[in-house]
Amino acid sequence: MIRFKEYLERRARRAAFMSVCLAGLAGFGGLFLGSCANEDLGKDGGEEGDRNASVAFNVSEAQDDAQAAAKAMPGVPVTRAAFSEQLGMMNLTPADLTTQKLAVQGAAGTDLCLIETTTPGVNPMRQDNRTMTARTAATTGKEDTEAATRANITTMTTLGHFASYGYRGTTAAGISAAPSWFYHEKTNPDGTLVSPRFWSWQIPFGRFYAVSPWVESGYAKLQFSPATHAGTPYVDFEVEPDVKNQKDLMTACSGVVQYATQFVPPTTNLKFRHALTAVRFKVGQNLSYSKTITKVEIIGAMSKGRYTLSTDETGTGAAWSDLSTPQTFTLGGDGTVNVSTTAAVNQIILGNNGDNFTFYMIPQPLSGVQIKIYFNNSSTPAITANLSGTWKPGTTKTYALSQNTSTWDYQLTVTSPAAVGYDVTTTGDYTVKSYREDPVTHIQQPVKWKVVSYQESTDGGQTWGAETTVKPAWLTSLSMTEGNGGTSAESGFGTLTTNITDLLAKRNKALKNATALGSSGTPYDLSTKGGTIQRSTANCYVISAPGHYRIPLVYGNAIKNGTTNVHAVQTSNTGSHILKHFKNHNNQNITEPWITESNGGANSPNGAKIVWADESGLVTNLAVSGSGTNAFVKFKVPASAIKNGNAVIAVTKAGVVVWSWHLWFAPQSVLQTTACTNFQKKVYNIPNETLGWKYTVWKATTYSAPRIVKVKVEQTVANGGVKQEGIITITQNNGGVRQGYSTLYQFGRKDAFPGTDAISEGSFNKNGGNNMSIQNGIRHPEIFYTEGSSWINYYSYNNLWSMDNTGYGHNDNPVVKTIYDPCPAGFHMPAGYAFTGFTTTGNNSENQSEFNVYGNWDYGWNFNNKITSPNATVYFPASGYRGHDGTLHSVGNFGDYWLAVPGDTRRGCDLYFGLNKIGPRGFDGRSWGFSVRPVAK
Repeated sequence: MIRFKEYLERRARRAAFMSVCLAGLAGFGGLFLGSCANEDLGKDGGEEGDRNASVAFNVSEAQDDAQAAAKAMPGVPVTRAAFSEQLGMMNLTPADLTTQKLAVQGAAGTDLCLIETTTPGVNPMRQDNRTMTARTAATTGKEDTEAATRANITTMTTLGHFASYGYRGTTAAGISAAPSWFYHEKTNPDGTLVSPRFWSWQIPFGRFYAVSPWVESGYAKLQFSPATHAGTPYVDFEVEPDVKNQKDLMTACSGVVQYATQFVPPTTNLKFRHALTAVRFKVGQNLSYSKTITKVEIIGAMSKGRYTLSTDETGTGAAWSDLSTPQTFTLGGDGTVNVSTTAAVNQIILGNNGDNFTFYMIPQPLSGVQIKIYFNNSSTPAITANLSGTWKPGTTKTYALSQNTSTWDYQLTVTSPAAVGYDVTTTGDYTVKSYREDPVTHIQQPVKWKVVSYQESTDGGQTWGAETTVKPAWLTSLSMTEGNGGTSAESGFGTLTTNITDLLAKRNKALKNATALGSSGTPYDLSTKGGTIQRSTANCYVISAPGHYRIPLVYGNAIKNGTTNVHAVQTSNTGSHILKHFKNHNNQNITEPWITESNGGANSPNGAKIVWADESGLVTNLAVSGSGTNAFVKFKVPASAIKNGNAVIAVTKAGVVVWSWHLWFAPQSVLQTTACTNFQKKVYNIPNETLGWKYTVWKATTYSAPRIVKVKVEQTVANGGVKQEGIITITQNNGGVRQGYSTLYQFGRKDAFPGTDAISEGSFNKNGGNNMSIQNGIRHPEIFYTEGSSWINYYSYNNLWSMDNTGYGHNDNPVVKTIYDPCPAGFHMPAGYAFTGFTTTGNNSENQSEFNVYGNWDYGWNFNNKITSPNATVYFPASGYRGHDGTLHSVGNFGDYWLAVPGDTRRGCDLYFGLNKIGPRGFDGRSWGFSVRPVAK
């Protein structure tokens, strides 16, 4: 007892001495700043105060001081008297730490009970430098590690701004009854006032009060007594019904403080005390059935009351009165709570993101107060319990759902850290609280604990491996695997590895190392896959290996499966907005599929060139060879240069472009398809990647689902042959980063434009003016023609991308591919309703509950392949767009994808999406540059 008191006296003397020294040193330093030091210090400042004697507080928490006092005497047995004295520092007695068993009613209540335990402090966290030192050593350096041991003058790390109130007088007895000095002043967590106040030598006595948290004066549920109130101050307080909005009310009083040495501010201590009771719920030990707790309610507890503050530093005399307005208080019911009664043994009920929500309740007698617990999102409570006894201020009540046959003297409570990202190597804190309690004397003693096993899931918790004593390799270490226990939580953290692979480098390496195709004498024919299939031509070809290649000089898809595809060039439909016969670069009707045969062979090319490329050296040795129906453009793709990217090449006659093609350098897997069912139940086969997609960054974890480990913690002492155990869950999410862009297209044009302004070869004019026409479009695949009358006058046809389309608007009509279609062979532009399955309503939506997506925004969306029971996803990147003036916008933030059909003479139909919207039935101007996601025929 004597040693305990001596410790407290020494601690108080050190804090006072340090504060005075620091304040005096500041004043002493001021003497050297000029010859008018006394005037600068404000010697005759009167009520305005002495300028170097500002009011400031030493901020601490009473429960921390009690824990520090107990820790300072590790070798002293915890006698009843010493235990009582420690509790007295928090204005508690051993009788306040009640433990009892509460009967349970309800359909699920057979043989169940609630075990109520009480611990001193509100969610107390042990003030232990071991954990702080380990974390700072891992994350910062020596300076922070040493700072963790300096605790004589405390700034509470979790304290935010608070309100302070100043009373003063010329004598201690004459201190004002109302806060005439200052009222509701915003105060920093370190104890300095946001708007400084200064001590006055003429009015040297003061008393200060503080209330946390800081609230603006308009917040009606926490109101300090009026500035005109003469007497002991009070707080009128109302508890928020939603746990997520509740406030942890703390108050402090300095007692009488004297400004005894001019220009030296006195030590002014504000020792905060919790005014409320913390109420938490956990799943107890050895329940015999499996349920999921989704909501907990406290019903009938008083929600309003007046808290009269103590008038001295000890907290004596503080009390609640005028309790009123019974209310219901809720945790969960909104998807934030999902706790299994078997998988989360001894877990505090947490929100999904590890929020550790706690009920903060007004202390009160509990007659008529009930607890209701709901399972599996049911609207009917499964368990109801009537509370008894009293909630005491500054304590934590924990109600554990247990069986009547369970023993409840031994308590083990654990919390888990929130899941961390794929690139994070340190988890948040996990906590372990392990103790036993004498039900008669209420003395609480620590019980040692240790980690006993690990169990891993590599598929996000769907299946689990065997329980083992060996931790998984990705969990490098736990900072604490055993502890001495106690009523204050011991905390630790996990250190993790990151397993990330550079998928872009892997893709480029695969392209470079692929077996070269063709030879200079016998180039590989892209339209026949090297002579293995009948010829099918297109305006885009995918190249996946170095080598020598050739493309037949054929208009678009005018040859299909080895025969002339007349329907790609002509339609029997007529009308003012129907292009009945598709045109060439001279605006003449195309008469043959081969460029060298059409129009009597008048357009046979005699040159070739690179229009643009987004990587250097992708294409070399461009040349035209052959004649008639055996004419080709040939080129080489060097192994030294091939990588994920795009190039557009063209053949020319007398320097004028006759036709052009898009070369997409990517693995053949980009064209593998996923069957997607739209809202109208029609199936579309969508390839893996957006046309012309080029990664600029692509890194991802080597694992495809969150990896999880259950860490089992067990008390080292059994009670009744049973050791209490708890599960700490550590989760590292999968993920990665993928950035890039796609080629972009103007509605009805075949020509691929770069999704970047940084091209490596050739030229690109993003603002070609109001000059759109069929002839200009074919002759100038490098020019992006901007919005204007030319689009309506010369390019407002309905069937540019779907030969038999005659009308406007979204539909599921079959798309007949035309020679202006930009897609590879076997694919065509998507129908108007192709992507309606990307929302659950089939319509445009800004309601995220209607987004048919998997996971979070990831530089785009992973869309589910079906609305009902999806079994795959398709990734659509937000590749941005070019506006009507050719300017590039929103790469990484927004996606726009053309559909095959027009919306009207000015607009095309499209899919659009961003973080907060998905529109499968959009319309935008035809001159805009959007992405294309083909569908298979």
